[in-house]
Amino acid sequence: MKISVIGSGAMGSLFGGKLAIAGENVVLYDVYRDHIDTVNKEGLSIEDAETGKITVVHPQASSDPESVKNSDVLLIFVKSTNTESVANQFKSFAAPHTIVLTLQNGLGNDAILLEHFGIERTAIGVTSQGATFLGPGKIRHAGKGPTHITMADGDETKLRDLAAALDRAGFEIHISDTVTSLVWSKLIINVGINALTAILNVKNGQLLEYEDIKQVMADLVKEALLVAKKKGIQLIYDDPLAQVYEVARSTASNSSSMLQDFQKSRPTEIDFINGAIVNEAHKLGIEVPVNETLTRIVRTLDMLHAKKGSI
Repeated sequence: MKISVIGSGAMGSLFGGKLAIAGENVVLYDVYRDHIDTVNKEGLSIEDAETGKITVVHPQASSDPESVKNSDVLLIFVKSTNTESVANQFKSFAAPHTIVLTLQNGLGNDAILLEHFGIERTAIGVTSQGATFLGPGKIRHAGKGPTHITMADGDETKLRDLAAALDRAGFEIHISDTVTSLVWSKLIINVGINALTAILNVKNGQLLEYEDIKQVMADLVKEALLVAKKKGIQLIYDDPLAQVYEVARSTASNSSSMLQDFQKSRPTEIDFINGAIVNEAHKLGIEVPVNETLTRIVRTLDMLHAKKGSI
């Protein structure tokens, strides 16, 4: 099975690297040439945060879009802000049998992929795995948790080979039939964690050390739940706030993707996470002041980072 990872940052490299260790034919695609060149020359170094063990694997890495041709799976890990452009760029490389799976953060990525690749080829997933990008060719596996995937057309048989490959790679994998529930369940986790870690410049687990911040997490989740319930969405867990706390605990040493974006002065995915809650709430006539405030703060910090980077 040829699996091409589009967007080989921390999470893309984690999934691609572990799949390569398990013997799959993996291509890591990314526009960050230093990372790609280092992987090709020295291999991809994966540090296990729990044990400190470092494993080096040598998947194919490329910045040439042609390298993903004839893939059985396109695994999408780019930032949500780039999903539209990536879908446009790679739709001509997807064969009729290619499965295009998003494991990205935020709301709306599945709709973009459905538009470009169709319901028969689009798969949607969420993962509680955590990874930190340490530098070119180096990542840390900073948190472990389940990964749920589903086909947009409901045909689970299309995912059996991929699920088996992910299982061999050491991922806890579940095939589900609840697309909307999956996306919203992961969204609410991100809503409760990502923006706060970025604003406070702390790792996931540090959020739980401060009662005031735990209360803000609770407020963010409560507002998101109001929106989900109004939309009639059933989540995949019974106690959303407890699940948010558990993910923060199980990925304690991980720097969220939004914090990593801040640290590198990159645009964040705030409009696809807390901002998505705000947009959906406005459509429904619901007030979500805590999510709205955090969204405004992160957007402003994004602009400040952009100005600083342009100097």
